[in-house]
Amino acid sequence: MKLSRKNKLLFLGIVLALIICYRFAIANTIAYYNEYESQKELINNNLNNSDLFENLIQREKQLNKVLDQYNTVSGESFQNDLLKHITRLSEKHKLKIVDFKEPHSYAEENNNIKTYTFSLEGSFNGTLLLISNLENMPSLGFVKHINFTKKRNYKNNTNYLVTEIMLQKTETAQNK
Repeated sequence: MKLSRKNKLLFLGIVLALIICYRFAIANTIAYYNEYESQKELINNNLNNSDLFENLIQREKQLNKVLDQYNTVSGESFQNDLLKHITRLSEKHKLKIVDFKEPHSYAEENNNIKTYTFSLEGSFNGTLLLISNLENMPSLGFVKHINFTKKRNYKNNTNYLVTEIMLQKTETAQNK
């Protein structure tokens, strides 16, 4: 059986394609896998290190002290404080508070998470400025969700924007 010139070129092309695949794909995959294994082994070795564990506990205490500074210490409830801030900001940006719903709260591990939902009516730019101001006050929590709804007033034949904002506040549960 004789190999023709076309079969020889086909065989050479397949071998060349396999070499190129190995160089560009398979060799890199093997190198990344070896690096992954070495990093995994390094992490496992460091988890058993007690000095590292003590260092992490010390860092956690420092971070908790910094985070406690952001908690509101006023005598009134957080919900009233939040409503005061929103009212002040809405007057500043010419917005109208349409709805302020009862907060939804749930416990997760050793944290109490409360979600405050309120609705504003007004301009898009004013709403964005209010949201930006809320995000820059870490003591109030963070904005979890924003829903813009364009509604139509058929009596006046005008459109207006209603924005529903969900603000989430996480508090550490106090062990009593």
